[in-house]
Amino acid sequence: MNYLFSYIKALKWILSIITFKEDKVDEIDFKDEFYTGLNGEKTELRVFYSKKKTSQSVILFPGASPYAENHPAMVMLGNALRNVGYNVFLPRIPTLKSLLLVKENVDWFSHCYKELLNHESVSKKDIMVVGISYGGANLLKASLSNEMQSNKPKSFLSYGTYFSINTALKFFLEGKINYQNKEYHITPHEWGMIVLFYNFINTIDSKHDAVAITKLLKCRIEDKDKEVERLLEQLSAEDRNLVNHILKGKINDEIKVLVNKIISENNELLNFLSPENYAHKIKDKVFVFHGANDSMVPFTESNLLANQLQNSELLISFVFEHREISTNRGFIFKIKELIKMINFFAHYFRYNK
Repeated sequence: MNYLFSYIKALKWILSIITFKEDKVDEIDFKDEFYTGLNGEKTELRVFYSKKKTSQSVILFPGASPYAENHPAMVMLGNALRNVGYNVFLPRIPTLKSLLLVKENVDWFSHCYKELLNHESVSKKDIMVVGISYGGANLLKASLSNEMQSNKPKSFLSYGTYFSINTALKFFLEGKINYQNKEYHITPHEWGMIVLFYNFINTIDSKHDAVAITKLLKCRIEDKDKEVERLLEQLSAEDRNLVNHILKGKINDEIKVLVNKIISENNELLNFLSPENYAHKIKDKVFVFHGANDSMVPFTESNLLANQLQNSELLISFVFEHREISTNRGFIFKIKELIKMINFFAHYFRYNK
C-alpha cells in the first residue's frame, strides 16, 4: 500500500467515525449470521461486508455491554472499517453481553477466532483483530492461546483497554490520574462500579443483601428502570443507600471498604484478567489507541500497557479531551492532534496490508 493511499484511507476512516450520528444507526447495512459458540450453540455474528470482492478481514471483539453487537459504537466502528475496504466480523460474546467478568471470556475469544478462520469470507493470511475496552484485555490474553498463535493475525489493535486492575479500580475510587507530572481529577463513569458490584458483591461477607442488590443491578444493566425503582423500595435503608451510591457513581468510605474486600477475595481472577501480568509475554505487533476523554478507563492505562508490550505503537488522542485536563489550546492544537491520528492509522493500515 503506497503512502498516499494509506493516508486517504486513514482520513476516510476517521471521518466515518467523527461524522457518525447515532440516530442514523438503523440506516447502516449489515448481515446477521451465526458462528458455533464455545458452548456449542449458534451464536450471533454481525458482518459488515465490503463492496470489494477481495477484502481483508477484521474481527472486531466487543467490550462488556448488554447491547453487544447492537451497541451504536460497535456498529459505528464496524461500518467505518467496512467503508475503507474491510470485511468486518462482530461476534457476540455471550458472557460479555451478560457483563460477566470471568476467565471464560478469554476462551470465548480464542474459540471465536478459530471458528471465524473457517468462514468462507475470511482470508486466514489477511486477518486483523481489534479489542474494545474490557474486550481488549481479553483479546490480549487470548493472543497467547494456541488458537491464535497457530494462525497469527497480522496485528492486534487495543482500543481503550486497561492495563492493571489495581490502577483501574483506584481510578474508580479516587477519580484521579497522573499526567505529565500533574494530578488531575476526572469523574469516573458510574458504569464501572455497577459492573464491579454486580459481579462480585456476592463473593464477600457484608451486612448487605447481596442477592437483592445483584438482582437490582441486573435490572439496571438491562435498562429496566421501572423495575429498578420497584426493587429499590423493597431494600432496607442501608442497602438502598449503598445502591444509590453505586448507581450514581458516588464513592464513600463504605464503598472503598467493600471494593478492597472484593479485590482481596477475587485476587486470583482479577490478576488473570489484568494485562499487567502477561503483556510482557506478547511478541506480536499491537497497536494501542486511547481517547483522552475516556471516563471508563483512563488513557493513562494505555500508556502503561504500551510500555510493557514488546512490539507496540501507541496513540493517545486529544482530539476530544476531558474538560478537567483540557488546556483550551484551541483549533490549531486540535488540527495537530487530528494529524497525529491520521498518521497513526495510516501506518496501521500500511502495516496490515
